[in-house]
Amino acid sequence: MVNNFYIRSVIVVLLASICCSYFGQVLLFIISKIKDYWNYLIYFTPLILLFTKYSNKYVKTTSISMKYFIEEAIKDKKKISWYFPILLTLNTLLAHGFGASVGREGVAVQLGGAIGKNLGSVEFSKKQCIFLIRLGMISGFAALFQTPLAALFFVLEITFKKVKINLNTVIEFIIYLIASFFSAKASNFLGLEKFFVLVKVEKIDYVLIIKTLLVGICFIFVGVVFVLCQKFFKKIVCNNEKWRWILLTIFILISVLASFRYSSLGTNLIELSLENGLVPSYDFIFKLILTALCTAIGFSGGEVTPLFAIGASLGVVLAGYIGLPIIFTAALGYCLVFSSATKTFVTPIFLALEVFGSTTAILTILPAALIYFLNKKYSIYK
Repeated sequence: MVNNFYIRSVIVVLLASICCSYFGQVLLFIISKIKDYWNYLIYFTPLILLFTKYSNKYVKTTSISMKYFIEEAIKDKKKISWYFPILLTLNTLLAHGFGASVGREGVAVQLGGAIGKNLGSVEFSKKQCIFLIRLGMISGFAALFQTPLAALFFVLEITFKKVKINLNTVIEFIIYLIASFFSAKASNFLGLEKFFVLVKVEKIDYVLIIKTLLVGICFIFVGVVFVLCQKFFKKIVCNNEKWRWILLTIFILISVLASFRYSSLGTNLIELSLENGLVPSYDFIFKLILTALCTAIGFSGGEVTPLFAIGASLGVVLAGYIGLPIIFTAALGYCLVFSSATKTFVTPIFLALEVFGSTTAILTILPAALIYFLNKKYSIYK
């Protein structure tokens, strides 16, 4: 039985790495080939939303979401159907193909977790089954974003409530760490490119640290605003189904008028923010509202990459007001808005390290600590 458990653990890591790497590549390929046709395809998004809605019912859930997955996969004993990640992947590809403003981490984490869940066995203890789920979730995130340390702490922070430090916990952590690095390397080997921008700061002094804390508070606030905005849209849709279609109509109109600037992942805003800082001051507002709207009314995908885009474009705006280097502030926003909206405290530090280098990581520590004190209850996963 022990050997069987270890064999299945290896299979979980391999499958999650391969599936999520190719998912990432297929998604980017679809976006690159279809984005020029969004001006026609956007009008078919009501059909995509209907398909997503009724396919969710097929797997006997009203929502394919991270919150649902965490509750069903970890808290409950029942299996997650294989149709669950397959439909999630299909619905995410369709959402991006037709121009919805959503992310992609939902597929990576839930696909990896579903692989771990379904490769569990009645022979295994509940702790071993949960281990396989977390192993798959970590491998999936690491494969998609190729940030192994951030992937590790992200999954641990959203699934653990309390951690008891003992020998077994340390061994479990080490296995997760090895799996995460393997998944990131395997994904890159399979052809998915890693996003990295080295950000340097000429001089670190107390003035810079104080300014970093001030913009950090702004980033935390915006992350909370995103959560509240998403919850507000979800609430009005639940109260009256007609609002789903009213909000979708608003999204279509804004997308057309904005020439689809806020469609899909938001990597265009990230690139502009980190390359030259040439983004309008309203970009982060529209991206925030439209992503909260699209995820609330039922499009699949996730929120993480759009949150990166919101934070980066907001950083450009704040840099001009507070007198910080634009690229550095955009990098800080990239990490902290995501961190605030997901209520993760350690993850943004390692995300900064793996995407922007050690200098940004060091300067992210204090603002990340603020999230622990300022955001006690707001998260897109709760």
